Amino acid sequence: MNTTGYSKMAQNAIAAMSYLAERYGAGGGAPLLRSAEIAEARGLSQTLVAKILTILSQAGLVEGVPGPNGGYRLQSEPSKVSFFDVVRLFDRVNETFPCPFGADYCPNEKPCPVHDEMVAMRETLDAFLKRAHFGKFLERHST
Repeated sequence: MNTTGYSKMAQNAIAAMSYLAERYGAGGGAPLLRSAEIAEARGLSQTLVAKILTILSQAGLVEGVPGPNGGYRLQSEPSKVSFFDVVRLFDRVNETFPCPFGADYCPNEKPCPVHDEMVAMRETLDAFLKRAHFGKFLERHST
């Protein structure tokens, strides 16, 4: 059961980004990290991490450097990148949770009994995703 409110792909992207954030500043800058290293560190498949890094690179959140000495690194300081910046690339954000009574139930004049709570839950999740940033992982690694 997914309790985060966002997809497994978005969770995996956060995991990959968090590793890049942990390593940010190690050795005096943002080191180039191979997708295989990130995958191993987070217990993900290398193919999945490579796909995620390609999407993050296309969005300008990470830089991909090709070649034998290449790899990936964050484009900016981890505290400037929110979870929302990542999740929005993999999920439809700012949508309401689906009504447990079916798609046609809540649009009626009288919404379902849990409608207001579901809307509040979505708003709380969106606020968290916008507030949480990857600088927390840098702080974790440096302590």
